[in-house]
Amino acid sequence: MGVLQALRRTPGALARAPGLLVPQLLVFVLLLPQLLLQSTYPTASVLLSLGSSAVLLVGMPFVQGGMLGMADEALTTRSSLSRFVAEGKANYLRLLAAYVVLLVVNGVLGAIGFAAGVGAFVTHDAVRMAFVALAAVAGLTYLVVAFFVQFYGQAIVVDGTTVIASFKRSYRVVRANLLATVGYVLLALVIGALSGGVYAGVSVLASPEAAATYGLPALSTPLLVGVGLLAAVLGSVASAFMLTFSVAVYDELAD
Repeated sequence: MGVLQALRRTPGALARAPGLLVPQLLVFVLLLPQLLLQSTYPTASVLLSLGSSAVLLVGMPFVQGGMLGMADEALTTRSSLSRFVAEGKANYLRLLAAYVVLLVVNGVLGAIGFAAGVGAFVTHDAVRMAFVALAAVAGLTYLVVAFFVQFYGQAIVVDGTTVIASFKRSYRVVRANLLATVGYVLLALVIGALSGGVYAGVSVLASPEAAATYGLPALSTPLLVGVGLLAAVLGSVASAFMLTFSVAVYDELAD
């Protein structure tokens, strides 16, 4: 019931905070030059992609904190980009630290899974099953950790917790609402798949391989820019909706 209530609250929150579309739209626009350069200057596109990834890695905690703060405020009243800046600054270090912790944990699990996969490939049958089991345990552990700590960002921004406390808070909320959280994850996957399919379809139109593979006409530069901007807008709307939905779910389940 709480998840459905959160879903009903999300469109209204977006209407009260249209600025939620702006930060994510800027992120997508930042990626647009890569799209425009990939067919004519592939090397420059790769270098630009690396630079954009570095910028996003450093700046994403700020964007995440700002958008979570705006979404939380928009659930009850109007919100603006001034709230985005304030929440981004106030929560940046804690969100960055939490991100690094998760990156280390996931890196360790990934390394274990990769090593186990290599071991299963090069060893004989008697040992292979042990490596396969180890890889499966590493993968399952990753999914369990991701499931139980998925609300760490909301805990930091909405409840003002510390990094470690945010993981504990997320774990307690999920554990107390297991069925509701599973329902939320499944619903989010469906919505994400639908919006992702639309976004991918629009992006394919801007791909230089689309003309050769699907027999589509090659787009001129103005049309390529237009399609890229359309993809950015669609991606921004979908991202803002999903983030606001996650905050509404956290608000319902935590209460």
